[in-house]
Amino acid sequence: MTEHSSNKSTLLPAISRTEALLGMIACVSIILIFAPKDWIQRSLEIYPQDYEAVLTDDTYSNGNSEAIWLDADKQIWQCRMGNKFRSPYCSMRLSLFDDSWSGLNLSDYDTMTIWASYSGPSDSLRFYLRNRHPDYYQVGDDTSTKYNMVEIPVEQLDTGFTLSMADFNVADWWLVTKKIPLEKSHPEFNDVVFLEVQTGSQATFGDHTIRLRKVLWHGHLFSDETLYKGMVIAWCVLIFFLLLYRMIHLKLELRRNVKHQQELVAINKLLNLQNKQFEDLAKTDQLTGLLNRIGIRDVLYDGLNNWKERRTPFSFVLIDIDHFKQVNDSFGHDVGDQILKLTAKLLAENIRRSDFLARWGGEEFILVCPDTDLYQAQVLAELLRKKLEDAPLHPERQITASFGVSALSTPNLDDLFKRADAALYEAKTQGRNKVCAVADTDAD
Repeated sequence: MTEHSSNKSTLLPAISRTEALLGMIACVSIILIFAPKDWIQRSLEIYPQDYEAVLTDDTYSNGNSEAIWLDADKQIWQCRMGNKFRSPYCSMRLSLFDDSWSGLNLSDYDTMTIWASYSGPSDSLRFYLRNRHPDYYQVGDDTSTKYNMVEIPVEQLDTGFTLSMADFNVADWWLVTKKIPLEKSHPEFNDVVFLEVQTGSQATFGDHTIRLRKVLWHGHLFSDETLYKGMVIAWCVLIFFLLLYRMIHLKLELRRNVKHQQELVAINKLLNLQNKQFEDLAKTDQLTGLLNRIGIRDVLYDGLNNWKERRTPFSFVLIDIDHFKQVNDSFGHDVGDQILKLTAKLLAENIRRSDFLARWGGEEFILVCPDTDLYQAQVLAELLRKKLEDAPLHPERQITASFGVSALSTPNLDDLFKRADAALYEAKTQGRNKVCAVADTDAD
């Protein structure tokens, strides 16, 4: 039983450290996306009794309302609202400055909860978060602070009323009075220096008793946008370093494999040198060193299969040295052999790495061009024709060649050869030293 369990465990794929790391980060990402919002949050709580408070009323505007302290220690105050002023009001203002003369930065908070006590004839109270900013604040003028305002019903204040910071808007009268441009008329909470509680906009005459007990702000440590951006950046950085690591690892592995292959080649040379020579001779033309018909066979087979499976373009060029019999007759076979070698060398040096060149027999060569269409093969053939025409292969005679080009359009190599041969014949008919191509009419 023990042996069976051991054998079974060896069949299970091992989990690499990289896979374990990716799995762990993926789990963390999922947790962050679906985790409840209140898991990661910040909060700020203030008690009004800890801050300096000042009462104001509409007597400043020639009204007859009066704000008085009923209990200054507990900050219980009363507004005795008169009827002389058109829009009567009373308010209590808390100064939120710290030791460095800065206000509260509430920009990162989403909600505000207010606990207060109220008795009187009004249905609502106004709350101001007065922000200070160099764009509009003037030193010595407290009214130049931006009046971010919200008005809330008094019936829920005793148990705590929660509102969104997005519910605030800037008081219209302040925007008009201070002539604030439109682009700066939105609420701001980056430097709130005053918190003000004021009687409601529809307050009626009589006594209004108010006590602000506590204020609490809640906010997430980061927004959904920041969270998702951070996750995307983290994944991009991780993938980059993983790819970099993989590239370095593969490069080192390749070096080790090359060294191992070199060792194997050295051993093969010692043990099987003669067989290797016979194999090379079987696939290589002895005179030119190019592939022969056997050597080019596998390339043709692969090209045909690739065309069948993926319609990968596959082209074929027949090359025939012009008037080669006259060269042999005039200068001898040794010179003819030398011309064949030089022609093979020139052609091999000017084809692409992906191409395969072979000696087909006599003065005829074959160029196989994988992943190449008919037009591209024609361009390559013309380049080779021009190179050969300009090359000084013989001091007394210009060496040229005719080229016949075709491309595979049906799964039939015999048809490919026939069309290339027909194109070669057409090149010779036109006076030789030409490139001609025959397209398959069915392909069109």
